[in-house]
Amino acid sequence: MTARSPSIAASTSPLPAGRWAFLRSQRLTSIALLLPALVYLAAMTQAPFLLTLWYSFHNWILTSPELGHRWIALDNFRYELTEDPIFRTAILNTLEITAAIVGGALVLGLGFALLLNRSFPFRGVARSLMIAPFFVMPTVNAVVQKNLFLNPIFGLVNWVSTSLGLARVDWLAVHPKLAIVSMAVWQWAPFMMLILLAGLQGISDEVREAARIDGAGPLTEFRRITLPLLGPYFELAVLLGMIYILQLFGEIFVATQGGPGTETTTIPYYVYQTISQANDVGTSSAQGVLAIVFSSIIAALLLRLLTRTFRRGLTA
Repeated sequence: MTARSPSIAASTSPLPAGRWAFLRSQRLTSIALLLPALVYLAAMTQAPFLLTLWYSFHNWILTSPELGHRWIALDNFRYELTEDPIFRTAILNTLEITAAIVGGALVLGLGFALLLNRSFPFRGVARSLMIAPFFVMPTVNAVVQKNLFLNPIFGLVNWVSTSLGLARVDWLAVHPKLAIVSMAVWQWAPFMMLILLAGLQGISDEVREAARIDGAGPLTEFRRITLPLLGPYFELAVLLGMIYILQLFGEIFVATQGGPGTETTTIPYYVYQTISQANDVGTSSAQGVLAIVFSSIIAALLLRLLTRTFRRGLTA
């Protein structure tokens, strides 16, 4: 019987127990490879937040350097939550505008997805054209719609309304929230369409054919088959849409400047006003922290709802 070579014997020998075995493990190698990316991600995301949190505990006004950076603990948060009426108005405006944009974009996105899920000539070209608004920058979108569509003198909307015998309306002055919502819905409907179109393409044709054989009409098929199977995709679209649309800023900055008055002042725009006009670093930092907490609560609630939906789908 021949003796085994030292290399073979070393490869078959068990690893030593304890910390030396961990140092040779595949898990440590994976951690070592991911550590630089994790450190960079933490530095780029958490360091600015921690600095903002630190500023929020201070009274720091850029135009009053003689005051210094006085520590005031939670006074900025107390003022915003109990004494600042504009901040409470901004919260309500943010909820109203976000809900309207998400709802409108979801309805339009569903209609576009149902249309593009059918077979017709040049369907690929139509899909590309429908996705295009999502890639337009928010400021460009606001400038185009403000001047070409909603202008009270030569805008397309007023041209159509006056051609029908209706009165001319300055939409940005009379209905500013509706104008902002229409701008954002035009941009976010393709995003909802992409998610729902992926869900429609995942529905088996056999299920639809079985429903038709059982005598289901188009409306019954849509209500009893399409909508239930699109449930997880609806939840995902609402979740992602809420997270992104809560940060709406470009359209408000270009079109209404938060007005008239505080009619379209949202939390992101109010934070901008506080730091750019009042030069109040401490208060604006507190507003930013509250905005993050506010967004996190909404995202957590939607994630919980999404998780429940997926679990129900898996157990059904």
